[in-house]
Amino acid sequence: MRANKRFFVDCGGNDGCSVIQFLSKRPGFTSITFEPNPVFSGYYRFLPTELIKKAVTTYDGTVTFTVDPLDGDGSSILAGKDVVFDKSLSNDQCPKIAVDCVDLSAFLKSTVQPSDYLCLKLDVEGAEYDILEKMLRDGTIDLVDELLIEFHWHKCGVPKDRHDRLVAEVEKHTTISEWDAERYCVHKQGVKSGMRRALLLAEIWPRHVMSAAFARA
Repeated sequence: MRANKRFFVDCGGNDGCSVIQFLSKRPGFTSITFEPNPVFSGYYRFLPTELIKKAVTTYDGTVTFTVDPLDGDGSSILAGKDVVFDKSLSNDQCPKIAVDCVDLSAFLKSTVQPSDYLCLKLDVEGAEYDILEKMLRDGTIDLVDELLIEFHWHKCGVPKDRHDRLVAEVEKHTTISEWDAERYCVHKQGVKSGMRRALLLAEIWPRHVMSAAFARA
């Protein structure tokens, strides 16, 4: 039997900003990141996380992904969500690509054991409602010790009463904290942001390696 593990599962990883924010404060977690936008892939080359280039949803397969061409931040698998928040571009003017997707509930069930500690981060531009409702039905919400999330009900047409019901149900199973890692972004942010990330990585990697070695001992 393997030893208990601590997981940080980052859904909607953007350019790796959440991995940097989380691991800089909480070393020792095994990090897995889901991010389907190919523009961000290069940012993960030196990050201590496993990058899975897929969108998270409620099934395994493929899905249409509308890409925010300005900064990538609002990209979504939801056809009804404006991916450019200020609407300076309509969704019809934004690129659409087919990306692989994964049933997050099934993935967690196959990856995380009940005795493990799981921090699940969801910033998936409106897809969080279907995902969390399925996790409640499947019982995989009970694998989650902390839910770090940005909700998007007001951006994607989700009724407020559906949002409130979901939050109330999820809170029966785990703690919910709002998540925002924007200040750790480097995509289109200039040289200073890149230098700051390099310094943070210089701090994160030694602690990450030491924690991994301790876990194997």
